[in-house]
Amino acid sequence: MLKKITLKGEQKKALFLPATSPIQIKGGAGSGKTTVALYRAKHLLETQSTLFKEAKVIIFTFNKTLAAYIKAVSPYINGGYNNTSDEITPQISDGLNVQVVNFHSWAYRFAGIEPNKTIMNRTQIEIISRIIHQMDSDTSNVLGKSPEFFQEEISWIKGKLFNGKKEYLDAKRIGRGTSDRITGKDKIVIWEVYNRYSAELQNSGKVDFDDYAILCLNKINNTLIFSPPFTHIIIDEAQDLNKAQILTISKIVDSETNSLSIIADAAQRIYKSGFVWSEVGINVRGGRTIEFKKNYRNTVHIANAALSLLSHEDDKSEFTEVKTALKGGSKPKVGYFNSSSEQLNWLNKELHMLSSNNDIDGTVILHRTNTGVKDLNASLSELGYSTELVKSTSSVNYESNSIKICTMSSVKGLEFNNVFIMDLNDDVIPFPPGFISNEDELHISTERRLLYTCMTRARKSLYLLGSANPSRYLSEIRSNLLDDISSSESMSNIG
Repeated sequence: MLKKITLKGEQKKALFLPATSPIQIKGGAGSGKTTVALYRAKHLLETQSTLFKEAKVIIFTFNKTLAAYIKAVSPYINGGYNNTSDEITPQISDGLNVQVVNFHSWAYRFAGIEPNKTIMNRTQIEIISRIIHQMDSDTSNVLGKSPEFFQEEISWIKGKLFNGKKEYLDAKRIGRGTSDRITGKDKIVIWEVYNRYSAELQNSGKVDFDDYAILCLNKINNTLIFSPPFTHIIIDEAQDLNKAQILTISKIVDSETNSLSIIADAAQRIYKSGFVWSEVGINVRGGRTIEFKKNYRNTVHIANAALSLLSHEDDKSEFTEVKTALKGGSKPKVGYFNSSSEQLNWLNKELHMLSSNNDIDGTVILHRTNTGVKDLNASLSELGYSTELVKSTSSVNYESNSIKICTMSSVKGLEFNNVFIMDLNDDVIPFPPGFISNEDELHISTERRLLYTCMTRARKSLYLLGSANPSRYLSEIRSNLLDDISSSESMSNIG
């Protein structure tokens, strides 16, 4: 599964973009953005180091699983590319000896955050619930909203680095949908919840993950003579970082190089933070942006089904148009089952078939929730399969033929031969706790892009399986682009 590749065309061109100013690489799923990010890092190490000063390069990712995957493929990265010919003449040995880290892991160390000082999601919800119950509900109807609503709004406030109440009140919060608009009076109440939440964390000496970037910025701004530690920074999956995180990264690169290589795909934004370049003072217009349009990963059938789902997005202005995909292959299979056990029986039979045909290598099974992942792992282990959980706390052998299992959010940036997405039910995806109202357009859109991202992880075969009440997203994919296996004999128990 892991091997050396040779860059060509638009991918090779990206290596030779300026090394002394911010550049952006945009591209759709399967266009090789992450691969090019690694080769760009290798190229900068090879061409920007001198006898007197070695280039200091770091690669930032959003999640830990992608950081771990990049570390696994790093030994296969080679340099020696030539801008004027196809000749490859490496000046240093293969391998990528640079730091690869997700933002929060780096920020934790840089800011010097003490162990056990960070509160987790569950504790956040408990604190917010207590605060809103202590407040007078007659003040505003907004207090009737869920704790998750306030948690998301607090995260947005911190990510935007608002300088006081007025900036928040004046800011536009788009994407909520017509049924969930909040008034100026509501925002005053939300700001009070935010203030009380912040005070409780401060009084208890705790922080949340959204504080990490703020603490880093405070350290940088309060250091009398701050020396940025890196000469070149690669940011993969940049679309999922917020303003505070991007601004932090921009301040730790050497001002002489200002070398930021920003890799992004708006269609794969699976978080609700977001930012625009003008907010962070980064200019990537004109010749400093290159766009990848060729899909090197998906077959045309998989690509078309995924794009059919994505076509339901209202705002596609920042999406990259994918012009080509690999020929051949088969349509993605969709299965509507009567129960989870029936779904598991069919999965078991299909895995047996893949194994007997020696096609099991590079197989991943995805679920929207951590609980679903644990249940699937237990069931498949009981059936005798060799499995590995793809998660941040353990290493994964991507060269083994074990079946990988992970959440839908954790598979971002990875690719597999066979992708099974399980329990595509409407009470699983869109994820129910994420709804702020019944027509929360932002949440529905975010979850749609998450499913699109997962579908485009598949190189050869894609399976969309559900039981009971099918997810609304399955009906958004044109039926003629899918192979419905629901009525197949294979739904029977296999014993």
